Amino acid sequence: MVFRSVRKRTRSRREALRILPDGHRSAGFRDRGRLALAALALPLVGYATPAPQGSLEELMRGMATTSGVVAHFTESKSVSLLDAPLESSGILYFIPPDRLVRRTSSPGKTSVTIDRGRFRFEDETGGESADLSANPIAREFVDNFIVLFNGNLEALRARYALEFRTDSAGWELELTPRHAPLTKFVARIVLRGAEHALREMEMTETDGDRTATRFRDVEVDHHFSDEELAALFPAPSPPAADAVR
Repeated sequence: MVFRSVRKRTRSRREALRILPDGHRSAGFRDRGRLALAALALPLVGYATPAPQGSLEELMRGMATTSGVVAHFTESKSVSLLDAPLESSGILYFIPPDRLVRRTSSPGKTSVTIDRGRFRFEDETGGESADLSANPIAREFVDNFIVLFNGNLEALRARYALEFRTDSAGWELELTPRHAPLTKFVARIVLRGAEHALREMEMTETDGDRTATRFRDVEVDHHFSDEELAALFPAPSPPAADAVR
């Protein structure tokens, strides 16, 4: 059962990148949202801005200050139909304001890239791209997650009901989506950290499935070289010339 479910999950991710005129392939939108969240959560991983623990305003204020982030992650997804969670691990890159790469190395190699309004998913079988501006629902998913790290607390409150808690161990921010389409798929998102660093993210979906992501070896304020950027965001290949003119 696990093998069949993993194959189905991979196929649904690839379907998520197919922009349909009617925009009603809900399974695809659900997986697009998962991928977007996993990538867009990266900029919250760590910040060097001093911020007193217990102040959501100060925490948000520091979220847009990084020049770049590199972080390793491990992810565990609990699915109601499976006896054991699906485990994965990899590395994430963030270049402000809107360039992100999420690469998994285990159990299989995949890559999710968001680059200036374009979304690309790749695995061992190939890759597909989508223009987010061509699909309002996909764009809305990304916009909902962008407000998690752009420091706009007013916009965050407009999109989510917030509960911010602190104790001696750190802080916890629980977000409940207010509006569709996110309310159809995401029940809540919980971010946990200490001082100005996020160390764990947990997303619970409306069907009860849960994804927990933990971060380690976080490098904050990474200055990406031109060579690194070219490797992360290679220029698209030009169309092949006609063999016969």
